[in-house]
Amino acid sequence: MAMNEPGAVLMIELLSLEHEQAGYQIEIGLTRDIGYARRMLTIDEFTYEQLNALAPYFGERMRLSLYPKWDPFRNSYYSTLVIMNQTFSETLYFACSEYYVSQLLQLKELDDPHVHEEIAVETTSPSIPPARRLRKKNKKRFGRLGLQSIVLASCLVVVLSLRMGGQVMDRAEGLKGPSLGTSAEGIEKMVSLPFIPPIGKIETTPSQQEEPAPTPETSKPTPEPSEPPQEQMKRYEEIKLTGDKYTYSLPKGYVALSFDDGPSKYTKEIVDILVEHEVAATFLFVGNKVSRNVEAVKYASEHQMSIGSHSWDHSKMTDNGVKENQNNLAKANQALEQITQSPITVFRPPYGAINDKLAANVTEQQMKVLLWNRDSEDWKRKTPEDVIQFVHHTDPSGAVYLFHEKKITVEALPAIIQYLKGKNMKFVIFK
Repeated sequence: MAMNEPGAVLMIELLSLEHEQAGYQIEIGLTRDIGYARRMLTIDEFTYEQLNALAPYFGERMRLSLYPKWDPFRNSYYSTLVIMNQTFSETLYFACSEYYVSQLLQLKELDDPHVHEEIAVETTSPSIPPARRLRKKNKKRFGRLGLQSIVLASCLVVVLSLRMGGQVMDRAEGLKGPSLGTSAEGIEKMVSLPFIPPIGKIETTPSQQEEPAPTPETSKPTPEPSEPPQEQMKRYEEIKLTGDKYTYSLPKGYVALSFDDGPSKYTKEIVDILVEHEVAATFLFVGNKVSRNVEAVKYASEHQMSIGSHSWDHSKMTDNGVKENQNNLAKANQALEQITQSPITVFRPPYGAINDKLAANVTEQQMKVLLWNRDSEDWKRKTPEDVIQFVHHTDPSGAVYLFHEKKITVEALPAIIQYLKGKNMKFVIFK
């Protein structure tokens, strides 16, 4: 994929943190909707020290948030660093400068020629062990325990302010300001204490750039949950994905529900709830689970749900070879197509990890990439109310919600659908 054209930034990975004579820099991996690239980003000493205070790192994958937030109580910006591997995820908080925020804005500015010139084309995923070139300073700095203490104190302030009748702040995942890829004049400072989520995976989500209005397909009927749809008019639309870019957002007024990691014992129940409310969702199924849940896949297909692939084994496919990924995708598609009797055209990479080689494999299989921009993190939440509150505190307009086939998500789903309908959202599925 050529990188000489503008492309929206989906995510940023921290590859290394450096202090050289030229100044303070971080090497980052940029995943854009048109491909992947690396570049060096100059940062200030303050932000460098804050990131350095989170060390040591041990070679895990690390994602930087695209959306720093303003804390009026400490009169500074803060952001997050998500450290993860296939079995572990932890969110760390660090203070950052206005200069660092402006650098992120430049990365997200589509029409900035400076960004286009400095990006080097890469066809493989990051292989450099992240943040191994750290140089310690003698300055006193906060460690992880100190940052988590700040988080706890901030949460207590929020609780006290709510009890005193203060306004509940907007916990939308991004700042109230320019969406990714749009021309930005600056970041709006919040007037209340920012929501600090619990430690854990926080932002694996791509950007929230809006795309052109979808072309709806002709609606088909939807009756009782126990019967395949035949008579009743659907209250959702179908969107055909294009292969030129990764899809991760929708235009204003539209919303999509997507469920990963099935099929499971909860698939039928999720489908019944969707049909009862006359909407539909996109299910991304893992191939090696299909043989144990054949009826669940058939049930979802019969009730007009969109069914896509989430790989054969949920491995991090950017670590695999080309041939291995070809077999992985083909095997998953074969398992699903034997049941649905229709081609599988939608693919969501596990962990959202994709590079040019994997994208080429996906195209060879006649599939398109579907990502997301609202991660419910229902896999780590404790109650259905936690999942509902997440939806209530994010902007649903243009959202592609990521859920999983979990008991608490099933219990939360009716209230989530009712809330989204109350916001006059138009539901869509992807084909």
